[in-house]
Amino acid sequence: MFGFGKEKTAEEEAEQRRIEAMKVSIESALLQMKKQAEAGLTDRCEAGAKRLNEALKNPKLPKEYAKQARDGVDRLLLHAFMKATALASKEAIDAGKSDDLEKRTAKIKEAREKLSGAMKYKAPQDFKQQCERMLEVAMMSGGVKAKGPTKAKPLDTAPKVENKAKPVDTAPPTPNKAKQPAKDKKRGVKPLHDYEKPVGV
Repeated sequence: MFGFGKEKTAEEEAEQRRIEAMKVSIESALLQMKKQAEAGLTDRCEAGAKRLNEALKNPKLPKEYAKQARDGVDRLLLHAFMKATALASKEAIDAGKSDDLEKRTAKIKEAREKLSGAMKYKAPQDFKQQCERMLEVAMMSGGVKAKGPTKAKPLDTAPKVENKAKPVDTAPPTPNKAKQPAKDKKRGVKPLHDYEKPVGV
């Protein structure tokens, strides 16, 4: 009888060691997930959460411990998505300020996707409102001074035509006093000084 009792105790101790080893593995995974959440790495966090939730289904784990661990997983997922949303929103604003409109559009889209994930994990409403204000700022930033032709000011591709109506040399010709009388005689017109004489002289 005593031998049987000792054998059972040994099995219980072995089982307890296995449970403790599982706890160490779970807590190590949670610590790794926390680092990923701080960096806003939502994909890695979701993959880690999936593995952890599978491990927490083990019936040998204490129910209270498993519940606390699952709550911790959900909190880390929420933190990861909130962090990713904030980072993407800030990058969208920075891209707008540097007139990188393509990156701004991509980051706004990313921020909205991450915000949706954050709300899935019960992010507070004030966080949602704050992010929406940041995205509004991002959409209004940049693109004020367009580089190159725009719809309002398209590129002028028409060839430049010389204005032929305007004479090249607009200066009046210099009168030639020596030849003026000859021209006037040829035309049958009196020289100007003849009109200055009194009539009848």
